[in-house]
Amino acid sequence: NPFKVEEKIFCTERGEYVRSKSEKILADKFFMRKIPYRYEYPLTLKKSGTVYPDFVLLNRRTRREYYWEHFGFMNDPEYCEKAVKKIAAYEKNGIYTGDRLILTFEAGKAALDLKQIDSLIDKDLI
Repeated sequence: NPFKVEEKIFCTERGEYVRSKSEKILADKFFMRKIPYRYEYPLTLKKSGTVYPDFVLLNRRTRREYYWEHFGFMNDPEYCEKAVKKIAAYEKNGIYTGDRLILTFEAGKAALDLKQIDSLIDKDLI
């Protein structure tokens, strides 16, 4: 993703740079659990253009592709509105929450839940 490359300042265990500590945690979990993934790999959605999911992942057993979006600033109204629009764009293209779209959120003191991440990985990606 060419957008704001200078904001990619957190180095993952795989040696790539991501934008946030939470994305680093996610990337490191995928890497340690040997889940193939791409960070901010372009995806073209009809009527929405190109988006850059935080992670595109592959369930090696089923060969099914998943998209993981982490929304880390949900206490910011403008960010929240963009998040809702992005989720709607996925769904208009047949990529649904609970099916191939995995979502995690943070807002204020509601931090990333590591147990939830492990549960979502076990449910969808292993």
